[in-house]
Amino acid sequence: MSPKVAEDIINDWSQHSSSIELNAMTDNEPKTINRTDEIELVHRLDKRLLVFAMFGNLVKALDNTNLASAFISGMEEELHITGLHMQIPSNILLSNMRPSRYLPALEIIWCILTIAMACVQSVKGVYVIRFLLGLAEAGFYPGIVFLIGTWYTKKELGKRLALLTICGSFGSGLSGVVQAVMLKTMDGVFGVSGWRWMFLFDASITIILAVLGYHYLPDYPHNTTWLNTSERELAVQRLGTDDSAEGKRVSKSKRIDKIKLLLKNKYLYPFMISWASVHIALGAPHVLGIVAKKLGFDAITANLLTTPDTILTMMAGLCNGFLSDKFRTRIWCIVIPALFGLVGMSLLSAFVQPFPILYAGFLLVHAGLGSLTSIVMTWASEVISSNGEIRAMAIAIMNTSSSLMWIWTPLVLWPVTDAPFYHRGFTTSAFLIILFIGFMISVAYLQQRDSMVKRKDSNDFAEQGIMPLLQDNDSEVLLKTSFEDDHDDEIQTLKIHRIATSSNA
Repeated sequence: MSPKVAEDIINDWSQHSSSIELNAMTDNEPKTINRTDEIELVHRLDKRLLVFAMFGNLVKALDNTNLASAFISGMEEELHITGLHMQIPSNILLSNMRPSRYLPALEIIWCILTIAMACVQSVKGVYVIRFLLGLAEAGFYPGIVFLIGTWYTKKELGKRLALLTICGSFGSGLSGVVQAVMLKTMDGVFGVSGWRWMFLFDASITIILAVLGYHYLPDYPHNTTWLNTSERELAVQRLGTDDSAEGKRVSKSKRIDKIKLLLKNKYLYPFMISWASVHIALGAPHVLGIVAKKLGFDAITANLLTTPDTILTMMAGLCNGFLSDKFRTRIWCIVIPALFGLVGMSLLSAFVQPFPILYAGFLLVHAGLGSLTSIVMTWASEVISSNGEIRAMAIAIMNTSSSLMWIWTPLVLWPVTDAPFYHRGFTTSAFLIILFIGFMISVAYLQQRDSMVKRKDSNDFAEQGIMPLLQDNDSEVLLKTSFEDDHDDEIQTLKIHRIATSSNA
């Protein structure tokens, strides 16, 4: 074979390699995806699924933060409060039910309990309603993260989960603004306190969201009714399937076997501990309003101080999500923000003064830790399992681990009696951030080791790095071709050198 002929082979191969879809093979025939149709599908998903998820997480965060806002806005005195304080079954149910019916049903229950919170008359009533409300809310976040993961590809997932987290941060900050408005305009109207009007405001938004979700939320790629047959096939095809023998075996296995596989997964426990640790540490920004009030600020100012904190966290989360997808990295977009959070937590632990420096510590903690949560969840969705049900259970276990921490941490780390210093809470959180960073580095090491083993064991030349498919500026392309001679059965290797065209030619 002459060098000229070999050169023609490489050029022809390069021209057609972009249309090869390695993850969408059926009967060894390549399938191509129409890029225009894919973009249109993603836009429809963004308008229906992503918008619902963003506003749902906003309302959830708004409601969770409203208890602290209500506490510093009159609930403490009115109810004489001295201290305050189901996800795995939910995600298993979701993986076997229609999300467009299940998630709005959770929202309706959530709405009813929020109205009950506005009518509460005793401390015991607060405890009971918040417990039931926590059960209703517990299934939403892991459920919506799981549903997003069944529709978007890995390169699309980071930005979407970042937007989801940003809306959660916005909801937390909006709580202070809403409470300030209610205190100014609605306090005492019809004999109802301002903090009660805030819960009624939450309930009204929640019921609207439930109705919209019932009509517009998608189910799964294979059974969403408002997609036609070709669109459903495209949705399934672009995500790819695990066609390996192991992947098929897992898909066909019983649920108990999937649970056993998940419990043996080496990535689950580092993610579970890390997720719980970072969420305990994220309790620090939630006491900002209480700290400000105890240091002498009035209720309206204490509520409004959370707004700049929220804006900065939103911007940091958005930038971090886009950077993670753009540079295809997870670990650095987790460790670097965590280090900023550690600096901020150290300032809070030392309770530095004057107040502007302390406030800067709150900003660093919330922006640093708040901007990395979506990246952690994206990374977990990518590496724990390709099986949808196992991934759903893993996400639920992670969120359950963090929720269980909130059974005792408000009483142990963030009791109102420790305000404004919260030395125990801030110091413990600083150590938990260090623990979080260590576990994330261990996940990166495990993933890199597994990738090396996979490349070593692979029979695919391109996966081993022998054959670069697209090289524009390299001075040499090495093509290894092994073939059996018809006469002497000798295996030969052909090296073909190509001199790249100079960019100045």
